[in-house]
Amino acid sequence: MAEEFQEKTEQATGRRRQKEREQGHIPQSKDLTGVMPLWVVFVYFSFGGFMFTMLAANLRSALKRGFEVSLTETSFVAIFRADSIKTLMMMAPLFVSILIAILTVHFMQSGFLISTRSLTLDLTKIDPLKGIKRFFTLRVIFEGAKGILKMIVLGVVLYLLIRKQIINIPLLPDMDVTGIALFTLVQVKKLILTAVVVLSIFAVADFAYQRWQYSRDLKMTKHEVKEEHKEMEGDPRVKARIRSLQREMARKRMMQEVPKADVVITNPTHFAVALKYDSATMGAPAVVAKGANLLAEKIKEIARAHAVPVFEDKQLARSLYKLELDQEIPEVFYKAFAAILANVYKLKGKVGIRK
Repeated sequence: MAEEFQEKTEQATGRRRQKEREQGHIPQSKDLTGVMPLWVVFVYFSFGGFMFTMLAANLRSALKRGFEVSLTETSFVAIFRADSIKTLMMMAPLFVSILIAILTVHFMQSGFLISTRSLTLDLTKIDPLKGIKRFFTLRVIFEGAKGILKMIVLGVVLYLLIRKQIINIPLLPDMDVTGIALFTLVQVKKLILTAVVVLSIFAVADFAYQRWQYSRDLKMTKHEVKEEHKEMEGDPRVKARIRSLQREMARKRMMQEVPKADVVITNPTHFAVALKYDSATMGAPAVVAKGANLLAEKIKEIARAHAVPVFEDKQLARSLYKLELDQEIPEVFYKAFAAILANVYKLKGKVGIRK
C-alpha cells in the first residue's frame, strides 16, 4: 500500500510514452492549431488581391443581372446556383490552404498517429455526476482563465491600435472613394495582423505549457519504474529459475554424451574432461563433456559404469577444461591425446590407432 502514496519524481520511460501515444494521448495545443487558419486568411488578404478582385467582379455581375434581367423563380434559382458554384471555385484555394495548414500543424505536434481509442464507447463519459465534476477540474478552470486573459489582452491591444487612428476619422469626408477604401483596407490589415500576432504568442506559450504539463502528468513513481523494468525484462527470480533449468538441461545432455566418449582425462580430483574422436566425421578430437569437483566425480562415475577409460593427466586435464563443449582440441594437444588413445586401444585389445 505504501507504493500508492509515493511521489511521482521519475520522468516517464519510453515505453510509458509509447503506451500513451498508442491510446491517442499526446501533447497538443488547440490554440496553435486554431491560429494557423488566421495566418492563411491574412496572407490571402494581403497578397491574394486577385482573388478579392474576382469576388468583387462576380458580385458586381450578380447585382447587375439583378437590375437588367427579369427574374422568375426558376431563373433566380439557376443564377444563384451558378454564382454559388463560381464563388466556391474561387474560394477553393483558400479552403485547401487552410486545411493543409491545420494538418501540417497537427503533424508537427503529434507526428503520424492513427488511434481508434477515442472512438470506443466509454460509459463514464455519459455519467452526469462525473460530467459535472469535469467542469470543475483545474485544467478546465485554467483553460477558462486563459481564454478570458486572451480576450482581455487582445481587446486592449486592438483598442490602443484603433485609438491612434481616431484622429484620422474626421478627414475621411474630404477623401474620395478610392482614398477611403485604401485607408480602410490598411487599417483592417493592421487589425488582422495585430490580432494574429497576439493570438500566435498565446498559441506558442500554450504549446510549451501543454508539453510541460504532458511530461508532468506522465511522471512515474520509483515503484512504477521498477515494475515496468520487471515487466520488460522479466522478474529476476523467474529469470534465475529459467537459467537454472537451462543449466540443468544442458548438464543432462552433456552427461548423456559421456558413455559415447573414447576417454576421460582427469587431474584426478578437480577436473574431468571427456573426449571423443571419429575420423570419419571429425577433424580432431572434441570435448563432449567436462566438469569440476562434484561434476567431475559424476563424469568419472558414468565413464566407469560404461567402460569408458579414465586417464590421469593433471596438466592436460586442466588445459582441456578451458575449452568449450563440442570444441575440437588444438593441434598442440594432438601428440598427448594420441599417446592416451594408444593406451585406450591397448586396454581394449585393439591393434593400431584409428585414423
